[in-house]
Amino acid sequence: MIPVFTTDSVPIYGAQPVTGAWPVWAESDDAGRAIDQLARQSAAQGAHAVIGLRLSTFSSEHRMDKYVVMGTAVTMADA
Repeated sequence: MIPVFTTDSVPIYGAQPVTGAWPVWAESDDAGRAIDQLARQSAAQGAHAVIGLRLSTFSSEHRMDKYVVMGTAVTMADA
């Protein structure tokens, strides 16, 4: 699985420059599943990582909580 970061850049010393980026999101009734789904979808689209992860929750008296995760999928130059 690809790494998912809350930072707005890849926080790895010596990481290659970002060569592509696009918005991604996923939703689930479980926060962990939503993040896993986001990572899997991003990897399937060719991403090397997801940066800028944000989590929002939605609920009402008639519905269970729903977790929505958003971020930016990125590709990086080859080493």
